[in-house]
Amino acid sequence: MRKSGFKKWAGFTLTVFGIIVFMFSVSVMKAQAGKCKQLVVIWNAGTCPTAFLNIAKEYTKKTGIAIKGAFVPYGPQWHDKIASEFAAHGSGFDIAVWDSQSVAEFAGAGHCVLLNDRIKKSKLISLKDFDPTALVRYGEYPDGSGKIWALPINQDALGLMYRKDLFENPKEKAAFKKKYGYELKVPDTYQQARDIAEFFTRPKEGLYGWAQYGGREYDFATSSSNCFLWSFGGELWNPKTHEIKGYLNSLASIDGIKFYLDMFKYCPPGGTNWGFDEINSAFQQGKVAMAMQWYFFFGSNADPKVSKVAKVTGFANLPGAIGRDGKFRRQFSLGGQGMGINKYSKHVEEAWKFIEWWEQRPQQWKYAQTCQSARNDVLHNPEWYKLNAWNKQFSKAMQYTNDYWHLPEYIILLDIMQEEITNAISKKKTVEQALNDCVRRQERELKRAGYKITRTKNIPEVPDQIVSPCGMDKVTPIDYSK
Repeated sequence: MRKSGFKKWAGFTLTVFGIIVFMFSVSVMKAQAGKCKQLVVIWNAGTCPTAFLNIAKEYTKKTGIAIKGAFVPYGPQWHDKIASEFAAHGSGFDIAVWDSQSVAEFAGAGHCVLLNDRIKKSKLISLKDFDPTALVRYGEYPDGSGKIWALPINQDALGLMYRKDLFENPKEKAAFKKKYGYELKVPDTYQQARDIAEFFTRPKEGLYGWAQYGGREYDFATSSSNCFLWSFGGELWNPKTHEIKGYLNSLASIDGIKFYLDMFKYCPPGGTNWGFDEINSAFQQGKVAMAMQWYFFFGSNADPKVSKVAKVTGFANLPGAIGRDGKFRRQFSLGGQGMGINKYSKHVEEAWKFIEWWEQRPQQWKYAQTCQSARNDVLHNPEWYKLNAWNKQFSKAMQYTNDYWHLPEYIILLDIMQEEITNAISKKKTVEQALNDCVRRQERELKRAGYKITRTKNIPEVPDQIVSPCGMDKVTPIDYSK
């Protein structure tokens, strides 16, 4: 064959081969794209998940992959839906959003995808982008291991809502100072909060001074009571030794829970069984002067379409307490969620690509118009502080937060404590009885799970009823706002 003929033949062959390869590549890309038409995200229903889905529509436009929300009511239904799908090794959802304390339960059982390598290889996000506390609280297990199983999707903490029209009213301020001897203002201590709640509790006027969680469901009662327990110097346990005895039923913990129960005197009737819906409803109707509530709900309480007192609603971080040791502490419950990938999903890589897109600044800035991002360049941006009345305070809130046990057995320990705290609320048991029983039951569960409980000191048994006046007396007001 002549060279010219060979060149023509070779060129023709290469051209045909190139066309075949191109067509094959296109068909492979289409086939791959066809594999994942949607990603299912399970979360609880609410303002933040709705904002999340609206922003995620941009991802659908870019990729053709729809982001579908499988949203269920907040509480045990949400947790149990995730837990049951994981237990069945099911692929009913691709991405799961879970409460901070659940990362130990789900990652500990091997149901989630470890994200460290993906984050390390990513050219779009890095661990340095996020608030370090948020990374640990929402995604790390075991504690201190550096293993990240979820990235923060929504930070949250229990905060305080109050009626500015009452707090700033000259007549109310004068009357309060005459009765209690100090200025009426947002409380720095629970002792002050009790005085203010007492002052504004006027049943004949349909007004009550305080509202807090007390319901048996999920973590309602304990999320509120823990704020008192920690602030008075108590602890749920010792995570290094796994001791619960001497911590949960210490005198400081007892003081905190007793003060928590005492505050129900200033709540509306039925308040001992309340969750977030009841607190929101009472506050929005103007029936409550102050209320403990998650930052998650501050947006709706600032909406005039929802709340008749929206324009006069103030927001703040919760107070602390002066314990029997004379020290001031401020600790309140951490809320919020991390977002992880279901190990059994058929679309693990696609799920990661979406999370990687979601956690970038443009999406987080849009999300932060409604909810709380954990990206440093959003969370600590002065422009973000100006968006509403509580963002600047929230940027400080996380330093005061504390959380439940970061153990796979979390949900068992929670249910026991919920039961015993509500036993104390309903007066089926004394506070001492309830906490002593909680200690015995929780330590028994830890032993069954194989944990070694190391006794670091000889702790005497706390009687089932003691006189605990600490914190019940009025205190000289001090400015603990720093």
